[in-house]
Amino acid sequence: MMSLLRDLVAGYNPRTPQPSQHHRPTNTTHHDAEALRRREILKRTAVETNSVLPSLLQQLNCVREAQTSRKHSIKSLRSVNRNSCPSFPSRAVIEVVNDDTLNAAIQLFHSERSANIDPRLKNPRPFIVNFANNRKPGGGWLNGAMAQEEAICYRSSLAMSLYAEDYPLALDEAIYSPCVVVIRNDMASGHELLLGNTSPENLPVVSAMTVAAICRPQIRTVMVKEKSRSRSASVRAVHPREKQVFARRKDREVTMMKMRLVLRVAASKGHGLLVLGALGCGVYGNPPEDVAECWLKVLREDEFRGRWWKRVCFAVYDPRNEGNYAAFHRVLSGKRV
Repeated sequence: MMSLLRDLVAGYNPRTPQPSQHHRPTNTTHHDAEALRRREILKRTAVETNSVLPSLLQQLNCVREAQTSRKHSIKSLRSVNRNSCPSFPSRAVIEVVNDDTLNAAIQLFHSERSANIDPRLKNPRPFIVNFANNRKPGGGWLNGAMAQEEAICYRSSLAMSLYAEDYPLALDEAIYSPCVVVIRNDMASGHELLLGNTSPENLPVVSAMTVAAICRPQIRTVMVKEKSRSRSASVRAVHPREKQVFARRKDREVTMMKMRLVLRVAASKGHGLLVLGALGCGVYGNPPEDVAECWLKVLREDEFRGRWWKRVCFAVYDPRNEGNYAAFHRVLSGKRV
């Protein structure tokens, strides 16, 4: 296993992203103006987030914890301690939601607080995955960019726990932030501060794993046969369809290695409430269905058997129905892990 890991990390040569070949539309004045306006609003949101957090965290007496993080690697965390398994009564049933990562985590946070907290839940904070820029803490959140990582930073204290000296992240590295305080609603709700309706001590708190996906891997299209049951008959019809997959076996193995590290850290820190997602399936161009299958395979590896998780939610935000949510829902929804 470790020799394979050394080969993966030492011999890996990621594809250099190429500029898009698509021509820009000629009439883009209105679109560009709207994009610039949004970027300026987001830059102001970042400034406000950074100004609100210090006094708020001091009031909560968690400044140090919110600034704490630790870099982990697959080499330093080789397996989980089976003796630490909480052994929940049953395996978790995977939920797939078309929603923002923090929205899904907040739902878990409130649902657990409203019930009697399960004593087997050693760490009641939801564990989220931040799909990171591997070279810059927080990606472009200070400059008005918007992807999953930036969305988390605008709404929370995550950026306070990410430090330039920990970057660039190697292929087998990720950063764990134990205390991420959520202070805003999502962008669709105007990034409104929660403090107007929520007392500081009741703000949602999550833990985050910052991990970078492979950027623009080579992909290929294969034909697969899919069975579907007719409404009027019990016979299953077979329909061929296209499916995109990693073109290189090594890219798939590296992706699964990253997922394995994420789950090892979650287990070692006592997290039983997971919010995972479509790792690299946005601008990084990873194939959604193949990535979803990678998650399922890793979640079902022997290492993670034994009922480690109480709830496993995949937050796959796909507001324009571009295929990510549908792919993850098809592969993962209702599966037991």
